[in-house]
Amino acid sequence: MTSMKKTENTLAVAVYGATGVTGAHLLAELKRRGLSPILVGRDGERLAAAAESAGVPDAELRVAGLDDPAALVAAFEGADAVISSLPAYVVMGEPVLAAAIAAGAHYTDMSGEQLFIKQVFDDYADRAQAAGVSVLPGSTNSHLPGDLLGHLLSRRVAGPVELSMSLHNTSEGNGSKGSARTLLASLDWFAEGGWHFQDGELRTGAAARHTKMTFPGEATPTSVAKFPQPPVLTIPRHSEVSFVEGVLDASFQSRLGGMTAAVVESLPEEPTPGLTYDFIVDAFGSDATVRGVVSGTDAYRDTALMAVEVAVRLAAGAAPAGVLAPAEAFEPVEFLDALGVFDITWRIEEQR
Repeated sequence: MTSMKKTENTLAVAVYGATGVTGAHLLAELKRRGLSPILVGRDGERLAAAAESAGVPDAELRVAGLDDPAALVAAFEGADAVISSLPAYVVMGEPVLAAAIAAGAHYTDMSGEQLFIKQVFDDYADRAQAAGVSVLPGSTNSHLPGDLLGHLLSRRVAGPVELSMSLHNTSEGNGSKGSARTLLASLDWFAEGGWHFQDGELRTGAAARHTKMTFPGEATPTSVAKFPQPPVLTIPRHSEVSFVEGVLDASFQSRLGGMTAAVVESLPEEPTPGLTYDFIVDAFGSDATVRGVVSGTDAYRDTALMAVEVAVRLAAGAAPAGVLAPAEAFEPVEFLDALGVFDITWRIEEQR
């Protein structure tokens, strides 16, 4: 079991999936913090190339494939925390999670998939608690700030409280092929909008309740459609809310029907650098409407930076054992403020 309250410069952080674009951001941030990461994956040559490219040529390399549970557990032995960086967690994510817990390592990942995150809470909470490790799925630029903002905003308005949230890209460009593979793996779920939370339970079906959203800096509202934003699952764990939904620009939803395996494989491997974004949470109460916004300068880089921040805090013993929502693990204002060093900003605005 991982020892508690370690200092940052003594931590051992393992990265599974370090050879991709987001993995490179993870390694760069661990290096910046003075940590020598443990690179884990199925291809030793690719791991060595990733370590060399990241400027950590002396990093420890451990070869283990997703189809070899024993090798994965052995690869994570001695790690204080594991960061899982994969596409399509609903297909690929579970072996790394299970092995990290078995090895006594704290765990986070960069899943944006409702289906996987719910599986983590449903199937691994008892296992993590028994192992004495903290598990926080979904350290992404949408789930992490969305959950923390939901905690704060739900306490700023009188009940019953409704929350509607969206990720809004503020620059042009393409995402990574890995992101497209993630969408394809759960295409029907994304296209149908996934879960919303209503009257004490998760529900599927139904269109978005709030069908228009005026994004920051825009004068006119945009049509939005229901979309499976992960904070829908976690905000009700820690906040009194009657309704929570995720939405996205309706034009994106309309394009999902044309996504096929052939289309995905034709896409660029790497995302456009510097994809700027806002993640917006609107809280509707009986007395007021309040908006929270987290803004960043590079969606893929920022997700990696958030995952490292989470992993380091978990490894240092900052959170209780079990599977946790972000606001169950960390104090929301303090964590959001800490992201400022990465040019990730946040604000709360009274709407009326």
